[in-house]
Amino acid sequence: MLSRRTVILYAIMIVALIVKPIAVRAETITIPVFLDYQQLQLLMMRNNFKGPNNTAKYLLDDNGCTSITFSEPYLSAEGELLRVDAKILATIGDPTTGACRVITRWTGRTTVTGKPVLVSGQSLSLEFRVQTARLYDQQGRLLTDSYVLQAMKEQLHLLLSRYRLDLKSETDQLKALLPYFLPHYPADHLTGMIDSLRIDHLAVRPNGLDVRLRIDIETVSKAEPEPTLSEHEMQQLEQRYRNCDAFLTFVIKEAATATRSEELRAALLEILLDARYQFKSILGEPSQSATDPVKQLFIRSWERLKPVMREISVHSPEQNLLPYLSFITAADALNALDRLAPAVGLDISTDGLRRLARLLNDAPSIDPLKYLNEFDPVLQQLFDFGRSDEITQQKRSQGLNFQLIRPVYAATPMDRLNRLVPTAAELKAYLLEIRKLLLKEADARIRSSSISQEYARIYRKLMLTTAWQESCWRQYIVQNRKVVPLISASGDIGMLQINEKVWRGFYSPSKLKWNITYNVRAGSEILFKFMVNYALKQREHKHGGDLSNLARATYSAYNGGPSQVSRYRKNDVPAAHKKIDTAFWKKYQQVNQGQELAVAQCLGGQVSGSMTAEHQINRGRKQSGSKQETTAKKSQRIENVEWIRGRNPEHYTLQLSAMSGEQAVKAFIKKQSQGGSFAYYRKKQKGRNFYVAIYGSFSNRVDAEKAAARFASLKPWIRNFGSIQKIMSK
Repeated sequence: MLSRRTVILYAIMIVALIVKPIAVRAETITIPVFLDYQQLQLLMMRNNFKGPNNTAKYLLDDNGCTSITFSEPYLSAEGELLRVDAKILATIGDPTTGACRVITRWTGRTTVTGKPVLVSGQSLSLEFRVQTARLYDQQGRLLTDSYVLQAMKEQLHLLLSRYRLDLKSETDQLKALLPYFLPHYPADHLTGMIDSLRIDHLAVRPNGLDVRLRIDIETVSKAEPEPTLSEHEMQQLEQRYRNCDAFLTFVIKEAATATRSEELRAALLEILLDARYQFKSILGEPSQSATDPVKQLFIRSWERLKPVMREISVHSPEQNLLPYLSFITAADALNALDRLAPAVGLDISTDGLRRLARLLNDAPSIDPLKYLNEFDPVLQQLFDFGRSDEITQQKRSQGLNFQLIRPVYAATPMDRLNRLVPTAAELKAYLLEIRKLLLKEADARIRSSSISQEYARIYRKLMLTTAWQESCWRQYIVQNRKVVPLISASGDIGMLQINEKVWRGFYSPSKLKWNITYNVRAGSEILFKFMVNYALKQREHKHGGDLSNLARATYSAYNGGPSQVSRYRKNDVPAAHKKIDTAFWKKYQQVNQGQELAVAQCLGGQVSGSMTAEHQINRGRKQSGSKQETTAKKSQRIENVEWIRGRNPEHYTLQLSAMSGEQAVKAFIKKQSQGGSFAYYRKKQKGRNFYVAIYGSFSNRVDAEKAAARFASLKPWIRNFGSIQKIMSK
């Protein structure tokens, strides 16, 4: 049985839109609504099978001794008729003094077919007109002539024929709600609109019930194109966007919470991200037409939500069914009304959105239109974002920085990149550090997944190219002699230009701005999900090209939203988008050839584009070593024992030689041609003092092994500082 609340939602969504007070004529619109049999079945169980174990018991006599109990209903179509199959328990009894004497009990199945019809003279009423009622025994044999059949058939017809769906009583509730949604309409107009609501069409389909409502509304004259938006109007547009985004986010969170299906959650995420990307575009280039762009985008998002919500309504817990059916109905109403725009003059109401959202969750402590910029742990958990290793925000240095651009260096290489805007002399070293950071985060995503090596290679190049395309490998710039985060006019932040509006709730805006590693990690996470969930899933690498299409498709989605994953290979796209995709492709080709350090050109640097990154790294090391060698010939620096004690115990050094005299070990060190940090320490062995020469401090064994190759003739011993510090403490 259809819940009366379900159909009312057609009208609720209609009045959840403010109509401008310049009505000139009446218009009749049809609102198509479709309810599949799974939904109807759940509704029937909720409203009619309220007994123990979802049963429905009906008494067939005044004494209560004869009854029929139905269970396990199943709805389907039989031609043009609605069919209900259910288990049945028939109890026939005879009243005795103070009790019933059971004559017989019979179990089997019943099949009832009927035609839903409109009640004559009642515009909002339906009835179920029974056509056939069949009984089957436990073996599935049709009963054609039996005492049980004769006793129940007439009662079964009578019982189901009494059922009516009457919506008239609910219109009083609508009249009370109308002033909130149509504040400019006179009371008699509102009453007239509600009184015109009627069921116009009803049909049984193979997969559900097709219902159509009609309502008479007053339309407005077609508006003329609006002039350029003023600053105040832009602020209003921004607020309308915030309301719609908050509402859509609230609804999608509620829907994602109601389902455990990863596929349905992925569909919800795609709808949310596409809407936010398009909202961003609207705010960047607001339309000057009379059609409200925010409203139109809201309606399109709502229409995409409908099939997902329908699926969730079937598989969600039973108590959630009615609110989700309400939302499905609302989508149908919006779609019908939108076809009349701009004649209807629809506009989205803040109060209407808030009241509509409360149909899903009416908790008084929750404001469904609250727009928060900080990260939302529920949103992150539902869609598996932002949950990789947490990065703490680096504290700002309290000391004065007279060079303004150069920050105080932190403990690790990645820390010192925070607040760093490199000088020309620092550019090469800076780019090598950024490359290392980008690839480190890319590799972290790869290790946590099961993608193949060929896809992993594409993704690593994608990371380098996207950071080049988005920011020229910059997190910060200098403005008014201060280091500030790189933020675009549309709110794109930092190295990977992560938009604050699109990714609201998924990441912390302050960390995106001030922590370069956090920004890169967030960007790598987004890119990886877009590549796996959209580019790979849609098999973009199979569309005339090679694996590099995965990078192009992923970037198109990263730039324009999930729905734009195939944008790069289409001709009918705006010229601006084509230009962006072309620029990315040119950079990707350079990265593919190992020339990612050509990014220096857009920073005013002179790093050769013809030299691969690996050559630059090796060349830098050779130049550095050559310079230090020259210095060593003058005087090789020897660190003291406090330097050794201050090293990280887990870092590595090279033990070069052990000698019996202190002057001998100093002379040995001064003869070395390699530049870098030398030191020595004293240890006792069998009562004698020995002085041990060591070289360098390396954070990992791989770097230590590379350095050891330069001292191959000495056969150095790679050991950690912890073992040396332990010897020194004795």
